[in-house]
This record gives sequence, C-alpha cells and structure tokens, in this order.
Amino acid sequence: MDITPATAVALSQFKTQNEFATRALKMALDVNTEQGTEMAKMVAQAGGVGQRVDLYA
Repeated sequence: MDITPATAVALSQFKTQNEFATRALKMALDVNTEQGTEMAKMVAQAGGVGQRVDLYA
C-alpha cells in the first residue's frame, strides 16, 4: 500500500485530534472525580442531617 503525502497529513491530523479528545476526556473525568470526592466529604460532614423525615408534621 502506497502512502501519499495527503494520506500522511490526514493520518497525522487524525492522531492529533484523537490525542486531544483523549486528553479532554481525561480532564473531564478528573473534574468529575474531584466533585464526587467533595460531595462525599459534604455528606460525611452532615452528621445525619436529612436522615429522618417527619411524616406526621
């Protein structure tokens, strides 16, 4: 299979786009992980707030 200059450029652009998309996804996952960790800390510090619901009020 012969690789033309246009094919080489297209392949290079594809690799760059794929790498960028992967980095963006990793960053989004890191942000979600941090937010989840903060949410877990807030729930742990709540000390039972919202654990009981008064059904007779």
